[in-house]
Amino acid sequence: MKDVHPKAQPFFLEGKSNQALLFLHGFTASPSELLPTAEILHAISDCTVSAILLPGHGTTPADLNATGWPDWYRAVELEGKKLLREYQHVFVAGLSMGGLLSLHAGLHLPGLRGVVAINAPIFTQYRLLSALAPLMQHMVPYFTKGARKEDELARQGRFDYNCYPVRAYTSLTDLRNTIIKELNLLKVPTMLVQSLRDRAVRKGSVQYIKEQLSNSRVKMPVLPNSGHIATMEQEKDLLAQELAGFIIKESQ
Repeated sequence: MKDVHPKAQPFFLEGKSNQALLFLHGFTASPSELLPTAEILHAISDCTVSAILLPGHGTTPADLNATGWPDWYRAVELEGKKLLREYQHVFVAGLSMGGLLSLHAGLHLPGLRGVVAINAPIFTQYRLLSALAPLMQHMVPYFTKGARKEDELARQGRFDYNCYPVRAYTSLTDLRNTIIKELNLLKVPTMLVQSLRDRAVRKGSVQYIKEQLSNSRVKMPVLPNSGHIATMEQEKDLLAQELAGFIIKESQ
């Protein structure tokens, strides 16, 4: 295991309230993409925010290819249980893949007060990659990312890999398929956030999730001017306010 990149470090913003949020980053990325929204949320709500670095992330793509979604979820479960011992009201929120892990936690981590999925990738724009990954994972270790808006986000402090590790991407697809099968069992309050300018996740994803959540109270705020990494973009203040409102309401 290589050393964690300085920009990919986990962070913990301690608040004085009895509320805590476990905040989960996306595939190939790191907690750095969550920090701008987390700092606003912490400032306006005094909620504790813990952003862990998921296994295989923040080092090298080879490290990520050596992990799978059960490894990522075990890290979520470990930190979630720690927060549940220390805080009265605990929530899990995640961006992209982190949103899928949040939904899974809502089913398998008893005691949570609510979960949030931001641009969760049920249906992505990467149809070719999704189709080829299971076949190519033993022949091609990585798919290079193309020209990206994320380059600007990197200048703002975001750390992510410049490629998709194929074996890990296949595991991400397995996580997605697992989530689809269990959504109707989710009972905790859920907030589903959709960026209307998301070029990675198709807009039908959030509606599909909502339709499957027949046993959960669902809130669906929309970010009209945000792309996939909504936690770093121009509506991050609105996103933080939506998170704060959801946490306060579901803590009552």
